[in-house]
Amino acid sequence: MGHLTYGNTAAPIEVDDELLTHLRLVIVTKLRRNEAFPLTLPLGDGVSETLWLHASIPLRFAIEEEAPIDRPLVVAMMNAASSSGGLDVTREEFARSAGGSRRLHAMSA
Repeated sequence: MGHLTYGNTAAPIEVDDELLTHLRLVIVTKLRRNEAFPLTLPLGDGVSETLWLHASIPLRFAIEEEAPIDRPLVVAMMNAASSSGGLDVTREEFARSAGGSRRLHAMSA
């Protein structure tokens, strides 16, 4: 499990390494282009959290084990991040793609 830390005082969010590997690529690409967007992550127990990702807000990725990049998944995530609803990884298409048969999950630390 990896961790995504957003903002100065936010508790780290635990995220599957495979998902976090793909999220890092998408987020860094979008922020490098100076494109802010919403990111929705599942926190467990049916609860999700939406973060407004912007280059001015501190962001850290801690990945225990890098996963191979699935290019079609990255394209789908980039398209979603560019949409009005932003990137919502609670959507089933991302749960199946990034996690195989596993369910994706992120939990507050």
